[in-house]
Amino acid sequence: MADSLTLFKAIADDTRLKILRTLNEKEMYVELLAQRLQLSPPTVSFHLKKLYSAGLIDSKKEQYYTVYSLRRQVFDKSIKELLFDSSGSDAEELREEMYRRKVIDTFMPGGYCERLPAQLKKRLIIYRLIFDRFEPGASYTEKQVNNIISALHGDYCTVRRDMVDMGWFTRKNGVYTCESAAFQAAEDNSR
Repeated sequence: MADSLTLFKAIADDTRLKILRTLNEKEMYVELLAQRLQLSPPTVSFHLKKLYSAGLIDSKKEQYYTVYSLRRQVFDKSIKELLFDSSGSDAEELREEMYRRKVIDTFMPGGYCERLPAQLKKRLIIYRLIFDRFEPGASYTEKQVNNIISALHGDYCTVRRDMVDMGWFTRKNGVYTCESAAFQAAEDNSR
């Protein structure tokens, strides 16, 4: 019931409801939301943080901006499911997503990982975010792999080596190939 309570608390605010309605139209960054809703950017950021923590919205970096979007699968659930199915797989998925977000917020504030988590489960969550930057089946030079990883974490050698060791990449003659099967397995494990 705590998961449902978190959701209901997050939407029990008029400003947050307006933000959700606006994000239902299209994804936006803070300044655009603030302009549309005639609010200050810090106010919008405060409410976006609450909505993100509740698992109602997603964010992604695009150049200099963080773009927010509605997490539509949450809104596909009925109120009855939220209220009475607290022990089912939906509740478990919600708990996992909240855990995932907590790890990301702790180790990647602002979208950059200063230090990798020691615990494997948490480290895999961070690695998964990095792995999402690669196209399944695509090949990359070592320099390209290093550049992509270093945009999210400074120790690109460790991350690159771990991803090869886990089978997420194959390496041959200095070319790294993002394994489609590993990508699908990582996708399945993130759910």
